[in-house]
Amino acid sequence: MDRVAQALEYREKEYTCSQDADGGIWRMIKKKILRISGTVLLLTAGVLLAGCTSSQERLEKEDAYRTIGINAMEDGDYAGAMEAFDSALAQVKSVGANEVDICYYKAAAQFASGSYGNAIETYDTLLEYNKKDANAYFLRGCVYLKSNESAKALEDFANAVKCAEDDEMYLMIYNSLNGAGYETEARTYLEEALEKKAGKNARNYTVKGKLYLIDKQYGEAVKSLTTAVEKGDIEANLYLAQAYEALDKNIEAEECIAAYIKENPESSVAYNQLGCEELENENYSQAITYFSKGLETEEVTNEQELRSNLIAAYEYSGDFETAKELMQEYIQDFPGNAAAERENLFLGKNR
Repeated sequence: MDRVAQALEYREKEYTCSQDADGGIWRMIKKKILRISGTVLLLTAGVLLAGCTSSQERLEKEDAYRTIGINAMEDGDYAGAMEAFDSALAQVKSVGANEVDICYYKAAAQFASGSYGNAIETYDTLLEYNKKDANAYFLRGCVYLKSNESAKALEDFANAVKCAEDDEMYLMIYNSLNGAGYETEARTYLEEALEKKAGKNARNYTVKGKLYLIDKQYGEAVKSLTTAVEKGDIEANLYLAQAYEALDKNIEAEECIAAYIKENPESSVAYNQLGCEELENENYSQAITYFSKGLETEEVTNEQELRSNLIAAYEYSGDFETAKELMQEYIQDFPGNAAAERENLFLGKNR
C-alpha cells in the first residue's frame, strides 16, 4: 500500500472538541495533521523521483518507519509509534517537508500517550523551523489547553490566527475553547471572525456560514453558504441544509442534501441517507451495512448522526448487546447528551 493510501486510511472522523478534551482535542489534532500530511506527501513524491540512489534508499527507510509509526498509532501503540517516528527521523540528513510531517505525527503520538510536555517540545521544534507555522501554533495551543495552561494556549491561538491563510482557524479555535469550557474566550474569536469580510474564496464563505450557524444567525448563514455553493464548494450544501432546517424550510434543506449526494454518491452523507431509508423500510441488516460504510469513508462529515443511527439499527434488529456497546462508546465520545444517557439505561435493562 502506498503512502497516500496509508494517509487516507488514517483519516479521523470529523473533529469536535468536547469537554472531554482527551477525545475531542485528540480527534482534532489527528484530522489537522492529515490535512498537513496530504500536502507534504505530494512534495515528498517529487523528492523521491529526483534523488540519487543513496538518498532514495534513505528516504525509503524514513518512509517505512513513518508507515510503521502510523500503523502503531492506529493500534493504540503510542510508545511503538514514537519509537518508529524517532527511527524515521534518524535517517534525516536535512530537514524538509517529509520530516516536518513526521514531527507532526510524533507530536500527536506524544499527546495521545499523555506526554504533553514532550508533545509541546516537538511543536517547539516545528516552530523553530518555521516561525509562521499556523498549524503548529494551533496544535501546541490545544496541548497547552489540555495541560491547563490557558494563558499559553491563548497566546498560541492568537499567533495561529495571525499566521493562518484562511478564516477556518477561527472556527477551530472556537471549537477548542468552547469545548474546553472557555466560553467567553471562544465568543471573542467568534465575534472577531464574524466581523471580517469573507473575501473571494469559496471556503471562507463556507466557514463564515458555519460561524453564523453557531451564532444562530440563520438568515446570514443562508446568504454566506449560498454564495459558497455558487462559488463551487459542494460541501457547503450540508451546512446550508442545517440553516434551512433551522428556518423550518425543509424542502430547501432536502434539496441541498440531494445536491451534495449527487456530487458525492459514496460519501458518508449518502450512506446515511440510504441507511435511513432502509431503517424506515425495516430492513435493519441493510441499514447497518450502509451506516457502517458511512463511518468507513475517507471523509466522515456526519459522524455523530451516523453512529446514533447505527445504534438505532442494531436496537431495532434485536441486537441489544451490540447496541449497548456502541452506545457506551458514543456517550464517551459525545458526553452531555441526555437522550443518549436515557437510551443507554434502556439498553442496559434489555441486554
